[in-house]
Amino acid sequence: MLVYDKAYMDFRNKYVVPLATYSVAYKSLRYVNVKQAIRRKSLSIETATDKGFVFHFNQEDLYKAILGEIELFYIRKHIHQRDSVFCAGDGISANWNIVTNYYNAFFSASLMLRLCHRGNMYLENELKKEIEILISDNIGEPVRLDSKLVYEICEQMGQPALKIKETKYATHELVWIKMNELVDEMLKQSRENSEEYLVLLGIKQISSRLGVTFPSQLRNRVNYQPLYGLEYLDKKIFQLNKKVSWVEYLLNYSDTDDENQVACYMYAYNKYIENFCYNFIAEYYELKGNENGILKKINTSLNERNSMWGKKFVF
Repeated sequence: MLVYDKAYMDFRNKYVVPLATYSVAYKSLRYVNVKQAIRRKSLSIETATDKGFVFHFNQEDLYKAILGEIELFYIRKHIHQRDSVFCAGDGISANWNIVTNYYNAFFSASLMLRLCHRGNMYLENELKKEIEILISDNIGEPVRLDSKLVYEICEQMGQPALKIKETKYATHELVWIKMNELVDEMLKQSRENSEEYLVLLGIKQISSRLGVTFPSQLRNRVNYQPLYGLEYLDKKIFQLNKKVSWVEYLLNYSDTDDENQVACYMYAYNKYIENFCYNFIAEYYELKGNENGILKKINTSLNERNSMWGKKFVF
């Protein structure tokens, strides 16, 4: 099936191609990101029409900030993918198996958002005050920000800029809400009744029936409600079956209150996101003509750590 078709290519041209001119060294990842760009690299700031703020940058500084975010979440994604493989073993409870797979899905979604030049951030108190002063000095009036913010690259007079807005949502629900919006955008770009369109439509149907934030809701139930310890002992929840066809799950949704089925829908949704992300990142390195140095670093580090315990994981 051609799951990644016209919408994927449109997004690739819009989001990957502009990044391919730039790179961020591994040793710089602690310092090259959106927060640091706002603090140190913004050239001017203006009020947006929808109560947010628009930060203007040198193009290289802005795209490097996004790349830094992408590579940080790429690393987190790989670590949680490794954990989800480990937690599929017989010695791990079904509760923790499902929860660990949730975090793998959460970091996949967080990575996909950043690959599409958007994301969220939380400002610690001192940083929040610093950015409030920075904005106030630029626009000429006092500003108070919430700590929870969303951001997105937008175009201003033909140049990329960064728009930030406050959000009322907590991190986990926000990521799935933003993913739902991204799927809407991709549906509009896809060819109607193409395989790509039908898979995206399947994701929308699942989110509509189970709730946009259903992966996070499942995690909360299985992780925090003591009843689910009993459900595991009574064999009512099971290890997530990774042999399921994720495309078939996305194309053939049926209403259910079975947590095992809900977990499979979460897994299928994550596989779509995960493959999208890995394809995007491969496209970036192909356009640059470089090997994937971050992946090499991840595998070297994880293999060194796992060898201490007599285990190795190969991706």
